[in-house]
Amino acid sequence: MTTSPKQRGDAASFASYFAHRAIAERGFVWGAPDGAQALADAADVVVHRWDARGLKLACMVDREETPERRFSLTREQVTALVLRCLDAGAARSPARRASIEVFELGRPPMSEDRARLGALRRASGAEGVDITPWILDPSTGDLWSGAPLGGFFVGRRFFQEVMRGYVAAHRPPA
Repeated sequence: MTTSPKQRGDAASFASYFAHRAIAERGFVWGAPDGAQALADAADVVVHRWDARGLKLACMVDREETPERRFSLTREQVTALVLRCLDAGAARSPARRASIEVFELGRPPMSEDRARLGALRRASGAEGVDITPWILDPSTGDLWSGAPLGGFFVGRRFFQEVMRGYVAAHRPPA
């Protein structure tokens, strides 16, 4: 699969910074796995990893650069794409499970965004696909998650640290 410079994280945006941290600290790799080109098309940056627990995907929409951009796939579309990835990557993991996190980055969480992304939320069912939506705004430190308890047990602390790191790294010299 080909990726744009931005999708490879070459741009100096929060989405690229976040993806670099996920790769360096969490074992992700650039791009969408086989069968998920539509996820890559719906996001600005996609990273993924295969491990003993299955497939983990992070799709990031950079609303800092393009405020009107939204993640446009439905829960059903995301589930179908992820199931196709699981079928294509069956030899990569003994578990037939997937966790996908959808991030809209760079804008404060507004009620309409929370409602729209909240509709994506899906707990693992018989298909083994879990979808968790997030909104992160490093300029304000605001974070919203569709996960129970605001994502406290599924990455909230790491995402807050990433936002703080980005702000510190991009603070103008005094």
